[in-house]
Parts: sequence; structure tokens; C-alpha cells
Amino acid sequence: MIRKILIAAGATAIVLAWAESSVWDGVYSAAQAKRGQELYAKACASCHRENLEGHGTTPSLAGAEFRDRWDGETLDDLFEKMQATMPGDHPGSLSRGDNAALLAFILRANEMPAGDKDLPTEGESLAKIRFTSAKSK
Repeated sequence: MIRKILIAAGATAIVLAWAESSVWDGVYSAAQAKRGQELYAKACASCHRENLEGHGTTPSLAGAEFRDRWDGETLDDLFEKMQATMPGDHPGSLSRGDNAALLAFILRANEMPAGDKDLPTEGESLAKIRFTSAKSK
């Protein structure tokens, strides 16, 4: 009986691990990040700077401070913040597809690897992707 419980618990843990991925699993495509880079230059760089470092009260979108701020959150958390509050002069004016491309560019700028598929735009899918500041060992 105990053996069956342990096997069931182990199987549950494996299923939960498969249900969630991280930003280190290639969750965006290189082409999507390139689209995001072009959009970033038009819609974001004036505040967050071309190098994504931010200035004054405008936060950085790359580097240790940014990664530490979002560590442990889901991509849905970050995506929805972008969707609701950016760009600062016209919040909510970008499409979900535009914000996904921008987020892909931000992930690339933070040296997180690209994969074969575009980052999704649906909250349910993004909620399954964990932002972790460092790759698991």
C-alpha cells in the first residue's frame, strides 16, 4: 500500500514538473524577438533607452535588477503588466501579439534562449512559464 502511494506521489510530481516550463526552455522564437526589437525601438526605447537600461524612475528591462525583480513570477504576470501599463504614454495600446514580441525581445536581451515556437499570447499558456533569474542545474 505504501509503495502504491509513493509511486502515485512520484507520478504526480512528474506531471506537475511537465506542466510548467521556464524562460530557459526556449519559449520564444528568434524571429519573434527580432519583431520585438523593431517594435521596441519605436514604442519603448524613448523611455527604457535603446540598451534597455532605463533611467530615473523608468526601470531597466535587462540585467540583474530586472531578473531579480521578476524571479519566481510567471510570464503572464510580466505580460499582463506590460499589456495594462505600457507604453507609458498610451497604456494598453499595443496588441497582445506586439507585447508577446516585445517580451520575446526582452527575454533575448536577458540571454534566455530562443526556441522553435513563438511565445504565446494567451494568459493561460503564459501562466505555465516561470520566470527564473538563473537556469536550473
